[in-house]
Amino acid sequence: MNSIKFIAVCCLLAVVAGGCDTDQLSAIETDKSAPGPIKNVEAEPLAGAARLTYSLPSDPDLLYVQAIYKNKAGRDMEFKSSYYTNTLVIDGFADTLAHAVDLYAVDRSGNRSTPVTIQVTPRTPPVLTTFHTLLVEPDFGGATISFINATKADLAIIVTTPDSTGNMAVARTFYTSRDTSRFSVRGYESVSRQFGVFVRDRWGNESDVLLQELIPVYEIQLDKTKFREISLPGDARTNEWGGSMPYVWDGRVTGDVSGFGLHTGNASTGVPKIITFDLGVEAQLSRFSLQAVQDDRHWYNDVSPKRYEVWGTTNYNPDGSLDGWTKLLSITNIKPSGLPIGLFTDDDRTAGRIGDEANVPSDMPRVRYIRIRCLENWSGNTNMVFSEVTFWGNDQ
Repeated sequence: MNSIKFIAVCCLLAVVAGGCDTDQLSAIETDKSAPGPIKNVEAEPLAGAARLTYSLPSDPDLLYVQAIYKNKAGRDMEFKSSYYTNTLVIDGFADTLAHAVDLYAVDRSGNRSTPVTIQVTPRTPPVLTTFHTLLVEPDFGGATISFINATKADLAIIVTTPDSTGNMAVARTFYTSRDTSRFSVRGYESVSRQFGVFVRDRWGNESDVLLQELIPVYEIQLDKTKFREISLPGDARTNEWGGSMPYVWDGRVTGDVSGFGLHTGNASTGVPKIITFDLGVEAQLSRFSLQAVQDDRHWYNDVSPKRYEVWGTTNYNPDGSLDGWTKLLSITNIKPSGLPIGLFTDDDRTAGRIGDEANVPSDMPRVRYIRIRCLENWSGNTNMVFSEVTFWGNDQ
Protein backbone atom coordinates (compact mmCIF):
# COMPACT_ATOMS: atom_id res chain seq x y z
CA MET A 1 0.00 0.00 0.00
CA ASN A 2 2.80 2.39 0.94
CA SER A 3 4.50 1.58 -2.36
CA ILE A 4 1.35 2.49 -4.30
CA LYS A 5 1.08 5.83 -2.42
CA PHE A 6 4.76 6.58 -3.11
CA ILE A 7 4.35 5.93 -6.84
CA ALA A 8 1.23 8.08 -6.97
CA VAL A 9 3.00 10.99 -5.26
CA CYS A 10 5.94 10.73 -7.68
CA CYS A 11 3.60 10.79 -10.67
CA LEU A 12 1.80 13.84 -9.30
CA LEU A 13 5.09 15.69 -8.75
CA ALA A 14 6.23 14.82 -12.26
CA VAL A 15 3.02 16.21 -13.75
CA VAL A 16 3.31 19.41 -11.71
CA ALA A 17 6.97 19.85 -12.60
CA GLY A 18 6.28 19.17 -16.24
CA GLY A 19 3.42 21.63 -16.20
CA CYS A 20 5.66 24.33 -14.72
CA ASP A 21 8.32 23.78 -17.41
CA THR A 22 5.69 23.95 -20.14
CA ASP A 23 4.25 27.16 -18.72
CA GLN A 24 7.73 28.74 -18.53
CA LEU A 25 8.65 27.69 -22.07
CA SER A 26 5.30 28.90 -23.31
CA ALA A 27 5.91 32.25 -21.66
CA ILE A 28 9.30 32.59 -23.36
CA GLU A 29 7.96 31.54 -26.74
CA THR A 30 4.91 33.81 -26.64
CA ASP A 31 6.64 36.96 -25.26
CA LYS A 32 6.48 39.24 -28.30
CA SER A 33 6.62 42.49 -26.35
CA ALA A 34 9.73 44.51 -27.18
CA PRO A 35 11.37 46.61 -24.46
CA GLY A 36 11.27 50.38 -24.59
CA PRO A 37 14.00 52.28 -26.43
CA ILE A 38 17.28 53.49 -24.99
CA LYS A 39 17.14 57.13 -23.87
CA ASN A 40 19.45 60.04 -23.02
CA VAL A 41 22.35 58.71 -25.06
CA GLU A 42 25.65 60.58 -24.82
CA ALA A 43 28.87 59.75 -26.68
CA GLU A 44 32.38 60.46 -25.41
CA PRO A 45 34.91 60.30 -28.28
CA LEU A 46 37.96 58.10 -27.73
CA ALA A 47 40.90 57.10 -29.93
CA GLY A 48 39.24 55.05 -32.68
CA ALA A 49 36.31 54.46 -30.34
CA ALA A 50 33.53 56.03 -28.28
CA ARG A 51 32.12 55.48 -24.82
CA LEU A 52 28.32 55.59 -24.79
CA THR A 53 26.25 56.33 -21.68
CA TYR A 54 22.47 56.04 -21.63
CA SER A 55 19.32 55.42 -19.63
CA LEU A 56 17.88 51.91 -19.68
CA PRO A 57 14.16 51.18 -20.19
CA SER A 58 12.29 49.90 -17.13
CA ASP A 59 11.68 46.43 -18.52
CA PRO A 60 12.05 43.53 -16.02
CA ASP A 61 12.90 41.22 -18.93
CA LEU A 62 15.78 43.39 -20.21
CA LEU A 63 18.98 41.43 -20.98
CA TYR A 64 21.47 43.68 -22.78
CA VAL A 65 22.05 46.76 -24.92
CA GLN A 66 23.26 46.31 -28.49
CA ALA A 67 25.12 48.86 -30.63
CA ILE A 68 25.67 48.40 -34.37
CA TYR A 69 27.50 50.47 -36.97
CA LYS A 70 28.96 49.74 -40.42
CA ASN A 71 32.72 49.90 -40.82
CA LYS A 72 34.42 51.26 -43.94
CA ALA A 73 34.21 47.81 -45.56
CA GLY A 74 30.43 47.82 -45.11
CA ARG A 75 30.48 45.11 -42.46
CA ASP A 76 28.27 45.39 -39.37
CA MET A 77 30.27 45.98 -36.20
CA GLU A 78 28.27 44.77 -33.19
CA PHE A 79 28.84 45.44 -29.49
CA LYS A 80 26.86 44.40 -26.43
CA SER A 81 26.67 45.48 -22.81
CA SER A 82 24.83 43.85 -19.90
CA TYR A 83 21.77 45.47 -18.33
CA TYR A 84 23.84 45.72 -15.13
CA THR A 85 25.59 48.81 -16.52
CA ASN A 86 24.62 51.91 -18.48
CA THR A 87 27.84 52.29 -20.48
CA LEU A 88 29.13 50.66 -23.65
CA VAL A 89 32.43 51.15 -25.49
CA ILE A 90 32.36 50.72 -29.25
CA ASP A 91 35.63 50.69 -31.18
CA GLY A 92 37.24 49.64 -34.45
CA PHE A 93 36.76 53.00 -36.19
CA ALA A 94 39.36 53.62 -38.90
CA ASP A 95 38.99 57.39 -39.17
CA THR A 96 37.65 60.55 -37.51
CA LEU A 97 34.50 60.86 -39.62
CA ALA A 98 30.98 60.90 -38.18
CA HIS A 99 29.45 57.42 -37.97
CA ALA A 100 25.79 56.50 -37.43
CA VAL A 101 25.37 54.04 -34.55
CA ASP A 102 22.07 52.24 -33.83
CA LEU A 103 21.32 51.27 -30.24
CA TYR A 104 18.78 48.65 -29.20
CA ALA A 105 17.48 47.30 -25.92
CA VAL A 106 17.13 43.49 -26.14
CA ASP A 107 15.11 41.31 -23.75
CA ARG A 108 15.42 37.65 -22.77
CA SER A 109 13.06 36.61 -25.57
CA GLY A 110 15.32 38.23 -28.15
CA ASN A 111 12.92 41.09 -28.82
CA ARG A 112 14.64 44.32 -29.84
CA SER A 113 13.40 47.80 -29.16
CA THR A 114 13.07 50.43 -31.85
CA PRO A 115 16.55 51.76 -32.63
CA VAL A 116 17.95 55.01 -31.38
CA THR A 117 20.45 56.41 -33.87
CA ILE A 118 23.26 58.69 -32.79
CA GLN A 119 26.26 60.19 -34.57
CA VAL A 120 29.67 59.25 -33.19
CA THR A 121 32.85 61.08 -34.19
CA PRO A 122 35.86 59.20 -32.79
CA ARG A 123 39.28 60.66 -32.21
CA THR A 124 42.21 59.62 -34.39
CA PRO A 125 42.54 55.81 -34.14
CA PRO A 126 45.79 54.21 -32.88
CA VAL A 127 46.45 52.68 -36.31
CA LEU A 128 46.94 56.22 -37.66
CA THR A 129 48.61 57.94 -34.71
CA THR A 130 51.15 55.13 -34.49
CA PHE A 131 51.77 55.27 -38.24
CA HIS A 132 52.76 58.94 -38.00
CA THR A 133 55.45 58.08 -35.42
CA LEU A 134 57.15 55.38 -37.53
CA LEU A 135 60.88 55.82 -37.98
CA VAL A 136 62.81 53.58 -40.38
CA GLU A 137 66.60 53.67 -40.21
CA PRO A 138 69.42 51.66 -41.83
CA ASP A 139 70.91 49.01 -39.58
CA PHE A 140 73.35 46.14 -39.82
CA GLY A 141 72.08 43.82 -42.53
CA GLY A 142 68.74 45.60 -42.85
CA ALA A 143 66.62 48.25 -41.17
CA THR A 144 65.37 49.13 -37.69
CA ILE A 145 61.81 50.36 -37.17
CA SER A 146 60.77 52.33 -34.09
CA PHE A 147 57.35 53.69 -33.14
CA ILE A 148 55.16 55.15 -30.39
CA ASN A 149 51.85 53.45 -29.55
CA ALA A 150 50.53 55.96 -27.02
CA THR A 151 47.28 54.12 -26.23
CA LYS A 152 48.97 50.69 -25.99
CA ALA A 153 46.55 49.33 -28.57
CA ASP A 154 46.89 45.82 -29.99
CA LEU A 155 48.69 46.50 -33.27
CA ALA A 156 50.74 44.78 -35.94
CA ILE A 157 53.62 46.61 -37.61
CA ILE A 158 54.21 45.03 -41.02
CA VAL A 159 57.48 45.45 -42.94
CA THR A 160 57.72 44.66 -46.65
CA THR A 161 60.68 44.61 -49.03
CA PRO A 162 61.24 43.23 -52.56
CA ASP A 163 61.52 39.44 -52.80
CA SER A 164 63.57 37.48 -55.36
CA THR A 165 61.04 38.37 -58.08
CA GLY A 166 61.17 42.08 -57.29
CA ASN A 167 57.68 42.16 -55.79
CA MET A 168 57.08 43.66 -52.36
CA ALA A 169 56.61 40.85 -49.82
CA VAL A 170 56.19 40.73 -46.06
CA ALA A 171 59.58 40.49 -44.35
CA ARG A 172 58.32 40.64 -40.78
CA THR A 173 55.14 41.25 -38.78
CA PHE A 174 55.75 42.67 -35.32
CA TYR A 175 52.84 42.36 -32.86
CA THR A 176 52.73 44.75 -29.93
CA SER A 177 50.63 46.41 -27.25
CA ARG A 178 53.56 48.34 -25.78
CA ASP A 179 53.63 52.14 -25.71
CA THR A 180 56.97 52.30 -27.51
CA SER A 181 59.27 49.76 -29.08
CA ARG A 182 61.72 49.02 -31.89
CA PHE A 183 62.59 45.97 -33.94
CA SER A 184 64.72 45.06 -36.94
CA VAL A 185 64.58 43.16 -40.21
CA ARG A 186 67.92 41.73 -41.31
CA GLY A 187 69.65 39.40 -43.71
CA TYR A 188 70.16 41.77 -46.65
CA GLU A 189 73.22 42.82 -48.63
CA SER A 190 74.67 46.29 -48.30
CA VAL A 191 73.01 47.65 -51.46
CA SER A 192 70.13 50.09 -51.86
CA ARG A 193 66.83 48.43 -50.97
CA GLN A 194 63.27 49.67 -50.49
CA PHE A 195 61.39 48.99 -47.27
CA GLY A 196 57.67 49.55 -46.76
CA VAL A 197 56.08 49.78 -43.30
CA PHE A 198 52.41 50.01 -42.35
CA VAL A 199 50.22 49.47 -39.29
CA ARG A 200 47.21 47.17 -38.88
CA ASP A 201 44.85 46.94 -35.90
CA ARG A 202 42.87 43.96 -34.64
CA TRP A 203 39.83 45.09 -36.63
CA GLY A 204 41.71 44.85 -39.91
CA ASN A 205 42.07 48.61 -40.36
CA GLU A 206 45.33 49.57 -42.07
CA SER A 207 47.36 52.75 -42.38
CA ASP A 208 49.08 54.02 -45.50
CA VAL A 209 52.48 52.53 -46.37
CA LEU A 210 55.64 54.40 -45.43
CA LEU A 211 58.24 53.72 -48.15
CA GLN A 212 61.93 54.23 -47.46
CA GLU A 213 64.99 53.57 -49.62
CA LEU A 214 67.92 52.46 -47.45
CA ILE A 215 71.34 50.87 -47.72
CA PRO A 216 71.80 48.20 -45.01
CA VAL A 217 75.09 48.45 -43.14
CA TYR A 218 77.50 45.69 -44.18
CA GLU A 219 77.97 42.72 -41.87
CA ILE A 220 78.20 38.94 -41.88
CA GLN A 221 77.33 36.42 -39.19
CA LEU A 222 80.58 35.05 -37.83
CA ASP A 223 81.16 31.38 -38.59
CA LYS A 224 80.31 29.46 -35.41
CA THR A 225 82.25 26.39 -36.53
CA LYS A 226 85.38 28.38 -35.72
CA PHE A 227 84.34 29.15 -32.12
CA ARG A 228 86.38 27.42 -29.40
CA GLU A 229 86.04 27.17 -25.63
CA ILE A 230 88.77 28.71 -23.46
CA SER A 231 89.13 28.14 -19.72
CA LEU A 232 91.06 30.82 -17.84
CA PRO A 233 91.80 30.95 -14.09
CA GLY A 234 88.62 32.00 -12.28
CA ASP A 235 86.29 31.09 -15.14
CA ALA A 236 83.03 29.33 -14.27
CA ARG A 237 82.34 25.71 -15.12
CA THR A 238 79.84 25.48 -17.98
CA ASN A 239 78.88 21.80 -17.81
CA GLU A 240 76.49 21.83 -14.85
CA TRP A 241 73.07 20.18 -15.29
CA GLY A 242 74.21 18.55 -18.53
CA GLY A 243 75.31 21.80 -20.14
CA SER A 244 78.39 22.41 -22.25
CA MET A 245 79.82 25.58 -23.77
CA PRO A 246 79.97 24.26 -27.38
CA TYR A 247 76.18 23.83 -27.24
CA VAL A 248 75.76 27.64 -27.30
CA TRP A 249 77.17 27.89 -30.82
CA ASP A 250 75.71 24.72 -32.34
CA GLY A 251 72.86 26.62 -34.04
CA ARG A 252 70.17 24.95 -31.91
CA VAL A 253 67.95 27.23 -29.80
CA THR A 254 66.04 24.78 -27.61
CA GLY A 255 64.06 24.25 -24.47
CA ASP A 256 65.28 22.24 -21.49
CA VAL A 257 66.38 19.17 -23.47
CA SER A 258 69.70 17.42 -24.10
CA GLY A 259 72.13 19.92 -25.60
CA PHE A 260 70.14 22.91 -24.31
CA GLY A 261 73.20 25.17 -23.86
CA LEU A 262 75.57 25.94 -21.01
CA HIS A 263 74.90 26.09 -17.26
CA THR A 264 77.31 27.36 -14.60
CA GLY A 265 75.37 25.89 -11.65
CA ASN A 266 73.02 27.20 -8.98
CA ALA A 267 75.17 27.99 -5.93
CA SER A 268 76.85 31.39 -6.03
CA THR A 269 79.15 33.49 -3.85
CA GLY A 270 77.93 36.74 -5.39
CA VAL A 271 81.10 37.18 -7.43
CA PRO A 272 80.31 37.69 -11.15
CA LYS A 273 80.65 34.46 -13.14
CA ILE A 274 82.75 34.65 -16.32
CA ILE A 275 83.05 32.42 -19.37
CA THR A 276 85.63 32.81 -22.16
CA PHE A 277 85.76 31.66 -25.78
CA ASP A 278 87.54 32.22 -29.08
CA LEU A 279 85.66 33.49 -32.16
CA GLY A 280 88.30 31.92 -34.39
CA VAL A 281 88.78 35.15 -36.35
CA GLU A 282 89.56 38.76 -35.58
CA ALA A 283 86.59 40.98 -36.42
CA GLN A 284 85.07 44.41 -36.05
CA LEU A 285 81.87 43.35 -34.29
CA SER A 286 78.57 44.99 -35.20
CA ARG A 287 75.92 42.96 -33.37
CA PHE A 288 75.47 40.43 -30.59
CA SER A 289 72.62 38.09 -29.70
CA LEU A 290 72.06 35.85 -26.66
CA GLN A 291 69.01 33.57 -26.48
CA ALA A 292 67.71 31.98 -23.32
CA VAL A 293 66.64 28.36 -22.95
CA GLN A 294 63.28 28.38 -24.72
CA ASP A 295 60.58 27.78 -22.13
CA ASP A 296 58.61 29.56 -19.40
CA ARG A 297 60.91 28.17 -16.72
CA HIS A 298 63.88 30.07 -18.16
CA TRP A 299 62.48 33.21 -19.83
CA TYR A 300 62.95 35.99 -17.25
CA ASN A 301 63.40 33.27 -14.65
CA ASP A 302 65.81 30.81 -13.01
CA VAL A 303 69.51 31.65 -13.54
CA SER A 304 69.04 33.17 -16.99
CA PRO A 305 71.22 36.31 -17.21
CA LYS A 306 69.47 39.53 -16.21
CA ARG A 307 72.42 41.96 -16.10
CA TYR A 308 75.64 41.02 -17.85
CA GLU A 309 78.58 42.36 -19.82
CA VAL A 310 80.37 41.33 -23.01
CA TRP A 311 84.13 41.89 -23.15
CA GLY A 312 86.58 41.44 -26.02
CA THR A 313 90.29 41.46 -26.84
CA THR A 314 92.77 40.30 -29.45
CA ASN A 315 95.31 39.12 -26.88
CA TYR A 316 94.12 37.88 -23.49
CA ASN A 317 96.07 37.72 -20.23
CA PRO A 318 96.53 34.04 -19.26
CA ASP A 319 96.15 34.90 -15.55
CA GLY A 320 92.38 35.27 -16.01
CA SER A 321 92.23 38.98 -15.14
CA LEU A 322 90.41 41.56 -17.25
CA ASP A 323 93.65 43.40 -17.96
CA GLY A 324 93.78 44.20 -21.66
CA TRP A 325 90.09 43.44 -22.21
CA THR A 326 87.57 46.05 -23.48
CA LYS A 327 83.98 46.10 -22.30
CA LEU A 328 81.96 46.03 -25.52
CA LEU A 329 78.43 45.89 -24.10
CA SER A 330 76.44 46.19 -20.88
CA ILE A 331 73.10 44.41 -21.27
CA THR A 332 69.96 44.22 -19.17
CA ASN A 333 67.42 41.53 -20.04
CA ILE A 334 64.07 43.36 -19.86
CA LYS A 335 60.68 41.67 -19.54
CA PRO A 336 58.31 43.77 -21.69
CA SER A 337 55.26 43.43 -19.42
CA GLY A 338 57.09 43.87 -16.13
CA LEU A 339 54.91 41.10 -14.66
CA PRO A 340 56.20 39.02 -11.73
CA ILE A 341 58.32 35.94 -12.41
CA GLY A 342 56.24 33.09 -13.83
CA LEU A 343 53.59 35.33 -15.44
CA PHE A 344 53.76 36.09 -19.17
CA THR A 345 52.10 38.06 -21.95
CA ASP A 346 52.41 37.23 -25.65
CA ASP A 347 54.90 40.10 -25.94
CA ASP A 348 57.01 38.50 -23.19
CA ARG A 349 57.21 35.17 -24.98
CA THR A 350 57.92 36.79 -28.34
CA ALA A 351 60.76 38.81 -26.82
CA GLY A 352 61.98 35.69 -25.00
CA ARG A 353 62.22 33.74 -28.24
CA ILE A 354 64.18 36.54 -29.93
CA GLY A 355 66.50 37.02 -26.97
CA ASP A 356 68.79 39.92 -26.20
CA GLU A 357 70.04 41.77 -29.26
CA ALA A 358 72.50 44.65 -29.11
CA ASN A 359 74.54 46.71 -31.56
CA VAL A 360 78.21 46.95 -30.70
CA PRO A 361 79.33 50.62 -30.80
CA SER A 362 81.29 51.35 -33.97
CA ASP A 363 84.21 52.85 -32.01
CA MET A 364 85.01 49.56 -30.29
CA PRO A 365 88.28 47.82 -31.26
CA ARG A 366 88.55 44.67 -33.33
CA VAL A 367 88.46 41.55 -31.15
CA ARG A 368 88.92 37.80 -31.36
CA TYR A 369 88.38 36.56 -27.80
CA ILE A 370 85.13 37.06 -25.89
CA ARG A 371 84.17 36.99 -22.23
CA ILE A 372 80.59 37.08 -20.91
CA ARG A 373 80.42 38.30 -17.32
CA CYS A 374 77.15 37.78 -15.43
CA LEU A 375 76.45 40.41 -12.77
CA GLU A 376 72.96 39.19 -11.83
CA ASN A 377 70.52 36.53 -12.97
CA TRP A 378 66.74 36.33 -12.51
CA SER A 379 67.19 34.39 -9.26
CA GLY A 380 69.36 37.13 -7.76
CA ASN A 381 72.78 35.45 -7.93
CA THR A 382 75.46 35.46 -10.65
CA ASN A 383 75.23 32.04 -12.31
CA MET A 384 74.00 31.78 -15.86
CA VAL A 385 72.22 29.46 -18.24
CA PHE A 386 71.49 30.20 -21.90
CA SER A 387 70.98 28.37 -25.17
CA GLU A 388 72.73 30.23 -27.99
CA VAL A 389 75.11 33.11 -28.68
CA THR A 390 75.67 34.80 -32.05
CA PHE A 391 77.98 37.54 -33.32
CA TRP A 392 77.94 39.62 -36.49
CA GLY A 393 80.57 41.93 -37.91
CA ASN A 394 83.28 42.41 -40.49
CA ASP A 395 86.10 39.87 -40.41
CA GLN A 396 87.91 41.29 -43.46
